[in-house]
Amino acid sequence: MQHASQCTVYNFILSDKLGTLLNFANRLRTADVELLSLSTRSNEDGTATMRCIPERDSQFRDFATSAELNATEEVAVHVTGNETGGEFIRMLENIATANLNLKEIEAVSISGKTGWILWLDKEHVDTLLTQLNVS
Repeated sequence: MQHASQCTVYNFILSDKLGTLLNFANRLRTADVELLSLSTRSNEDGTATMRCIPERDSQFRDFATSAELNATEEVAVHVTGNETGGEFIRMLENIATANLNLKEIEAVSISGKTGWILWLDKEHVDTLLTQLNVS
């Protein structure tokens, strides 16, 4: 069974050089900030774009402010479920039934669990949450 919840994804830029990610992770640990998700990609200008979903938004906002991350926020839907055959297809069918269009998706499976982060127009988030949590 899947569970979907609204989440805030934080985006920010750090330098793309050796040790930056480790330094960032150590700063998170020192501030006792836990993340549900973290992704990063290198940019051509020597920077890296970071995206994360923290366990607690207010704590991460305080951390981001004190660390001068200039983080921007966006709304997404975080879906978790057991890794069983057909879960992904069923989720996409539910999204199609609600006549919603995804703008972006990220997924990962670890130890029998699967997680998706779904981006769509903000005004459709509640509809998506209802559709995924009743199916």
